[in-house]
Order: sequence, then C-alpha cells, then structure tokens
Amino acid sequence: MLDRRDLLGLSAGALTLGGLGAARASELRPAQRPRPPYRVWFQPRQFHRDMSLYRHMTIDASGWLDPALCELTGRTGLRWVYGTQNPFAENSDYWTTELAPPARTSSHLGQPFVGPGVAIDEWVPPQRPGVEQYLADGLRAAKEADPDLFLCVWYTDLREPLVKLIKDGVVDLAIVEGYTHTPERFGPGAYLAWTTCLRRCEEAAAAGTLDNTIFSFGHITDEPHIHGQRLSPEQLTERAEEIKDRYPQMPGVAFYQSDSPDTPELRELVRHCDRLSGRLWPDAPAG
Repeated sequence: MLDRRDLLGLSAGALTLGGLGAARASELRPAQRPRPPYRVWFQPRQFHRDMSLYRHMTIDASGWLDPALCELTGRTGLRWVYGTQNPFAENSDYWTTELAPPARTSSHLGQPFVGPGVAIDEWVPPQRPGVEQYLADGLRAAKEADPDLFLCVWYTDLREPLVKLIKDGVVDLAIVEGYTHTPERFGPGAYLAWTTCLRRCEEAAAAGTLDNTIFSFGHITDEPHIHGQRLSPEQLTERAEEIKDRYPQMPGVAFYQSDSPDTPELRELVRHCDRLSGRLWPDAPAG
C-alpha cells in the first residue's frame, strides 16, 4: 500500500491533474507569493477543524493543505516534493517535472489555479551517488523556467550546494530541522540535542544565509519522548526566545507537527506555538 509520501512523490507527468496540465498560461490563476515573516507549519493537522489554532500561520510547507484553500484564507500552501532522500531519481527530470506549473495546478477555485511553490523534503546527506547534483540542477532549472516559483527546502546539516542555491536566489527559504522532542514510539535516535540545533543555526550564520533561513521546532506533540518527558509551553517559549535573540536576521519560525492523535492537550500546545510565532515574529506595521 502506498503511503502519503509515495502518493505525493508520484510523477505529475503521469497524472492528468483534472485535464488542466496543458492549460495555457493566460488561463492560469497565479497564487500570491509569501513574504516575511514566514510562520511555517509542517502537517497542520487540525487546520480544517479549527483554523483559529493556526491564526498566525502563513505557510503550510508540507503539502498537507490544498494550496487553493490556503489562498482563500490568506495563506500559502506549498506542494511536497522529495529532496536528496528521493528513492528513484536518476537525473534532474523528477524535480523539473514536479516543480513545473502543471504539477502545481488545480481547479479548486473554479478556474485553473497554480500553487505558488514547492517545499523540498528534505536536503540530507545523500545515500545515492549523484542525487545531490540532480536535485541542485533540477531546482535551478525549475527556477529559471519559472522565476516566480517559491522554493522552500527543509534541511539538516548545511551543505555547500544548498548554500550556493540560497545565495543565487534559487532557494527562497531554508528551514533548519531542529527536532528536540519526538514521541517515544519513534525510538531513541530520533531527536536532537539542543546544542546540535544551535550548531546548525551557527552553520547558517557562518555561511551568510540567515536572511533566508528559519528554525523549525518539533515534534509538536503531547506525547512523551523516550525519557517520559512531555514538551512544555515554557520550554518552547524559552528556546524560541533564544533563537530570536541569537539570530534576529531569521525572518520567521517553523513547527513540525507530529502525527499524534487529536487531543485537547495537543490543541493547546499548537495554539501556544501559534501565539509564540505571532509575538516573536510579528507582521511589519501597516504603511
């Protein structure tokens, strides 16, 4: 059985996309590109039940929400696409296809609508020879073909090919994966030390990419981790304030929501993260 990532990873070239793949550019409704501050969520699972939990969210960078729905609510929905963990790409064609307008097109607003961009999940040390270069070449070609494409990349340790893409304006937003809390069922090796998270941020500072980089907290869950501790609002506040103080150039923040069951406790934690993002990374004053 295919899981969600398998389904999202299927080549858009093999899909009809409701017969809109060949729509002329003049018929396509473009989406609004996001602007800072970026308040990002991965898998905002309760959004369709209670949008008030994500009042300050500006971007879904997981493919969880329909980009057309996001557009209607004044937010940005990005398409999910494999990164260097791609299990099958043998050249750059996968990315040039999956990032192109036909792959981002739907008719959910009553006319052809092109989603604003793509979230690459994720840029990690590649396990297969050549795949990192395929990814870099595919992103660059896609951006050259569609300069309005908004490109977001989730990453672990910063690698030189990604640095170059950020500095060349190919990648608009890079998100540091800083997951200090994971449910116990994920095992002992799934979470990071806070010092590792700060090291990843320091790598961005040293590379000069902080203006296009934000930090992601995770996993946002009310489940305990392997040592029996639960993620607390106080801990999230303390560490978010530390990130803000250390790296004021970062234009926002992100949260990775776990697949934990929907509970009142989880909802309150999500609401806390949302309010924290709005307080520390507020909108610019009007005018």
